[in-house]
Amino acid sequence: MISRRRFSQGLLASSVLGAATARAQDPFPNRPIRLMVGLAPGGIADITARVIAPRLGEVLGQNVIVENRTGAGGAIATRMVAASPPDGYTLLTAFDGTHVTIPAASSSAGFDPVADFAPIGKVVDSPVLITAHPSFPANDFGDFIRMTRQSAASGAGLKIFDYGTAGIGSTGHLTMELLKLRLGFFAVHIPYRGGGDARAQVLGKQIPLMLAAVPTTSADVRAGTLKGLAVTSAKRSPVLPNVPALGELPFPELQGLDVNSWVGLVAPAKTSSPVLARLDTALKEVLAGEDVQKRLLNAGATPVKSSPELFGKQISADFSQWKKVILDSGLNLDA
Repeated sequence: MISRRRFSQGLLASSVLGAATARAQDPFPNRPIRLMVGLAPGGIADITARVIAPRLGEVLGQNVIVENRTGAGGAIATRMVAASPPDGYTLLTAFDGTHVTIPAASSSAGFDPVADFAPIGKVVDSPVLITAHPSFPANDFGDFIRMTRQSAASGAGLKIFDYGTAGIGSTGHLTMELLKLRLGFFAVHIPYRGGGDARAQVLGKQIPLMLAAVPTTSADVRAGTLKGLAVTSAKRSPVLPNVPALGELPFPELQGLDVNSWVGLVAPAKTSSPVLARLDTALKEVLAGEDVQKRLLNAGATPVKSSPELFGKQISADFSQWKKVILDSGLNLDA
């Protein structure tokens, strides 16, 4: 005979097992989602995440919580997401400066941008903006190059300027290295935890220059608290029509240059196809919204939702492009 106690325990075990099975079969998502940002607040990755997260939560029916986890130029958050369970509940706001240029620049990055992640889609494109404090003597990047060349020709010694970026191996860092290769000037890189931190240092006149995606400092340039020297896209940014594109400047070495930063969403590798499809569909709906588009455009970013397949191809292509810049410039970021 089965005792009443054992019978009760059996019912309880069956109940727990049934509830667990039911939860496992619930449609995705059935709890909040973490959206990780590897850089400090204020940069393009953080701005993009905070614009799309509330609307993404509404579409998915669960809160999407933005969490900044800084360190190692964004590599700490990227490694953490790569090692997370592939269930769709921990996503990464992938940024080219974190997701592509860091592993291209360092063999010790600790993650593979292709093998360790499942792309969901690109969210925005934005050129890099070269900014300076208003007291800086150059009015555009052409003036800056002429200043450096005049100092070299004067016999008084080459004047070397500091510039800040979102971190070692960031797109801003490698963009300046590319410009140094083409134009033959010197500048010293000062890395920060994110574009927002570099911005604070330029505003405080601790450093004269910085490079970051347009949304990081576009409001400062429009307000006159910072000076825009150039954007790195082929054409001027619509939110900064008075800031020249590099290709407009009278330097043959800059013709055809078109450097854009991007932000997208990725999940850990081996995330199931149904979960990825749900996230892809939700992201498309979010980016189709007029309010989200307006906020991103006003910040200087262009909404460009791409398919997971196209986004994956761009990650691979950008990795190869920046790897060549690193080899040509002789950078050793593992030192």
